[in-house]
Amino acid sequence: MVLFAAIFIPTLAMLAFMQLISQRALGEEERALVREVREELLADFESEGTRGLITSIRERVLLDPSGETVLAYVAPDGRVLAGNLAQLPAGLPRTGWLERMQTRPARDEAELARFEVSRLPDGARLVAGHYQSSAEPLRRANTRGLLMAALLAAPLALGLTVMLLRLVERRVSRIARIAEQVGSGDLSQRVASDASGDAFDRLGQALNAMLERIEMLVAELRLVTDGLAHDLRSPITRLQSALEQARTLGGPARLAALDAARSEAVGLHTLLATALQISRAEAGIGRERFQPVPVDAVLADVAEIYGPLAEHQGFSITSESLAGLVLPGHRELIGQALGNLIENALRYATGGTTIRLTGRRVGKVVVLEVSDDGPGIAPERRAEALSRFGRLDPARHIAGSGLGLALVTATARLHGGTVELADARPGLIVRLALPASG
Repeated sequence: MVLFAAIFIPTLAMLAFMQLISQRALGEEERALVREVREELLADFESEGTRGLITSIRERVLLDPSGETVLAYVAPDGRVLAGNLAQLPAGLPRTGWLERMQTRPARDEAELARFEVSRLPDGARLVAGHYQSSAEPLRRANTRGLLMAALLAAPLALGLTVMLLRLVERRVSRIARIAEQVGSGDLSQRVASDASGDAFDRLGQALNAMLERIEMLVAELRLVTDGLAHDLRSPITRLQSALEQARTLGGPARLAALDAARSEAVGLHTLLATALQISRAEAGIGRERFQPVPVDAVLADVAEIYGPLAEHQGFSITSESLAGLVLPGHRELIGQALGNLIENALRYATGGTTIRLTGRRVGKVVVLEVSDDGPGIAPERRAEALSRFGRLDPARHIAGSGLGLALVTATARLHGGTVELADARPGLIVRLALPASG
């Protein structure tokens, strides 16, 4: 009903406006005809005087036996000297337009007459006009035409309303069916796109993007659950064993068992904290803490923090960045991601001696690089290394959770960037590309 009213009422208003405009146009045409007659009579008065004006009025009255035209020459004393007005209307002005009910000489009933009064130089007045009934057939035809147009517009508006409602219902029903299937657990469903670019198509594309994001998050949640269940089994078992030893042993052996239990507890805390950080970053939590991050300062801080540890393990760390390079981001997460990359290099870059931190701008992105001169990662294994709990076979014997690169990837996603593993020749280079400011 609302849609029908929204279509029909403007149509009806347009038709009413057309009626008003047509009536005004008809009135203007009538006024123009009256003025034309008045101008001709005034021209006769100027050229031939009073006698010529009276003659011209009498001729026009004779040529109009139906009396549709109103003509009168009124003397200064109010007498009608010529014309078809037997009696002057009451309150006849000296000049201007006037509408009065007037009795036409050829008829008995009174009719509405519209005429214009002009004052002559000698004090007399010239009356020129016509009866409105002469234009009434045209007005009635105009009204009937607009009424027919309104009657035709009503069913057309109703049909258009029904058609639009059915079209909207079909498209909404398709989206609703997809939502029901997704609600029942089938996250693979997608809304079909017709590439029209209209509101429904844009809604479908937005829903598909949301479903893809939900499906990815659910898949990663399952991966996290499975990975945590697998990776927590060994440290929990070791923690239980250490506690058992501490309970049964005494002296230095007990202290060693407690130290082992504490180490396992710290490892478990680190594993869970890292998994939580990854989940928060991938959920978009942390964007409210974005601020301008000076790249050179972050790289220098990370190199200073990890410098002693690297030196202890036989590595040197260098940092280099373009001065004044700034990117909008979460400074702590970016620093931790770089720290994770350094820790990975210290663990797995066997035989290497150098870790390099660099920052540079490439177009609209800032590229942060951490490279080493170790053995690197084969191209076909790099995607596996970036996954959560992804630990390549040679690293299985080394303590770790497999979440280092996963946190780097989550940090890149939070900032709208990407992570790339490449060959440093020799070694591995990890590129973290984040959108630059400005």
